[in-house]
Amino acid sequence: MSDKLGLTPKQAHMKQLIKSFIEEHGYSPSYHELMFLSRLKSTSGVHRLVHQLIKRGHATFIDGSDRSINLVD
Repeated sequence: MSDKLGLTPKQAHMKQLIKSFIEEHGYSPSYHELMFLSRLKSTSGVHRLVHQLIKRGHATFIDGSDRSINLVD
């Protein structure tokens, strides 16, 4: 049973950016890197989208790590 909620297009795009970055680099991106990749104007927009992914069950944080976004499949 999946507890994940659906994503808006912006949320889905952010999730794909995170997934691609992790596949390419082997670690999760920083908010500044996500801001650049998503062409958002501030890290607060990135923060909002990442926390929406977490709230909807598509991501978690890894405690004690600066690059701590972990995607849930």
